[in-house]
Amino acid sequence: MGELSPWHLLIVAAVFMLLFGANKLPQMARSVGQSMRIFKAETRALSGEKEPEQLQRPQPQQNPQPAHQPTPPAQSAQPPSA
Repeated sequence: MGELSPWHLLIVAAVFMLLFGANKLPQMARSVGQSMRIFKAETRALSGEKEPEQLQRPQPQQNPQPAHQPTPPAQSAQPPSA
């Protein structure tokens, strides 16, 4: 009796769709995900752990080639007229 079957989950999803509408559900999911990320970041900050981005971020490679430099305008191949 305490176990949720797939039918139960479909009924709950249908009720949410009827109550909130299809437009509000993605916004609600985004806000819940953002809240969870903020909560995890704050708990890491309190415990003194490093952020996962700081642990896994690779060092950017230095590009030895110079950035795009404009080429000088081409000189005309016509001889000066007399």
